[in-house]
Amino acid sequence: MPKTLPYQLTSFQKDVLDQSQHIPVLVDYWASWCEPCKFLGPIIEKLAREASDKWKLIKINTEEHSEIATEWGIRGIPNLKLFYKGKVIADLAGAMAEPEMRNWIEQKLPSEAKSLAMEASELIAEGNTEGGIDLLEKAINIDNELTEARLLLGKLLIWDQPERVHSLVENIRHVEEAEELVILADFMNKRKSDLKEGKVKKLLAKAGSYLKRKEIEPAVEVLIKAIIIDKRYQKELARKLIIAIFHTLGEASEITKNYRRRFDMALY
Repeated sequence: MPKTLPYQLTSFQKDVLDQSQHIPVLVDYWASWCEPCKFLGPIIEKLAREASDKWKLIKINTEEHSEIATEWGIRGIPNLKLFYKGKVIADLAGAMAEPEMRNWIEQKLPSEAKSLAMEASELIAEGNTEGGIDLLEKAINIDNELTEARLLLGKLLIWDQPERVHSLVENIRHVEEAEELVILADFMNKRKSDLKEGKVKKLLAKAGSYLKRKEIEPAVEVLIKAIIIDKRYQKELARKLIIAIFHTLGEASEITKNYRRRFDMALY
């Protein structure tokens, strides 16, 4: 009977998906011809030995298991995917030195707060926004460094509580989506008298009134009109607002899909 190598895959369902229900499983996709894989492999194995029961390692040779590599979208190696509760919660393409690899794993390992945030995302996807908000609040109270959770909560609260956005994303404004939320929140808190004089001041004020009433579609229409008339008004404020609205709503939103082309045409 052939000897089973350490961390060798016997069954993806059993070794990865089922085991990840109880403990995080880091999958290392590699191949014998891959030089970066040869560099990374010993590092990952050393960290796995040190990890004890914090996480487990499974190594998958993509030449021997090409169907699994295809199924999980592996286009280059080395590639790492961290599974938890049957889902990929983090991935990494390429190799890292040991200190950076250790830090990456520690940052990506699940915690109570991360589990709550994951559950919140699932509730929101199912349409239970109120339940999702409640879990996001709890997650952030446990761990205030959850960037994605803070961004998601900001997007959900922007229309009803724009004044909270600053406190949620102030420390992560280097993230583009966070800065966009701040721009949108600041605009919603403005009064007409706060806007500079110009050809489109009234249109911007009207758009602000729409947004405060959560009438997003007419707000986008008015902002597009403002761009056509004077796109440079107040450092291209209308353009920035529409981009922020699209990113907040998401690409799947009907408003985003219906107005994306009109917006692009207005710019040119």
